[in-house]
Amino acid sequence: MPPPIFAHLGHWYVSLPVFMGPVLLLVIALKIQTWRERRPGSDEARRRSRVTVTRDDVATTISVSGVLDYPTVLEVEVELGDAVALTSELVLDLRGCTTADTESAWCLCDAIARAYAGERVSAHVNADPSMRALRDALAAEGLTAVEAPAADRT
Repeated sequence: MPPPIFAHLGHWYVSLPVFMGPVLLLVIALKIQTWRERRPGSDEARRRSRVTVTRDDVATTISVSGVLDYPTVLEVEVELGDAVALTSELVLDLRGCTTADTESAWCLCDAIARAYAGERVSAHVNADPSMRALRDALAAEGLTAVEAPAADRT
């Protein structure tokens, strides 16, 4: 019986950490990310805004609280698509918004104009200076903007 060949053991000993090290680091990073996403309360803590919808026979009310940014505008646009088939009047309650940038304000106005073309739309906007871009965009699009006191932001 010939003696075992140990000449290739050095190759495995050196190349295994070199090639498997990055793979092992990626697996560890993915496991940590999965663990962090599954922790209780982590989703609500990271979420910056909230969109709620109430409907009755006449109107659909979409309320937004928090920051009016592009992800929030996308949520509102989805709710607009659902609401347009159910009611002809839309009330957009933006009194709970803390800030709105110019780009998000125009994207929101475009979404409203696409979904509710020719329908009755009213928006309740607070009188904070941080919401000026939204009030200007609504006025430029010809949408009814009602200035109201800020809603409870709890």
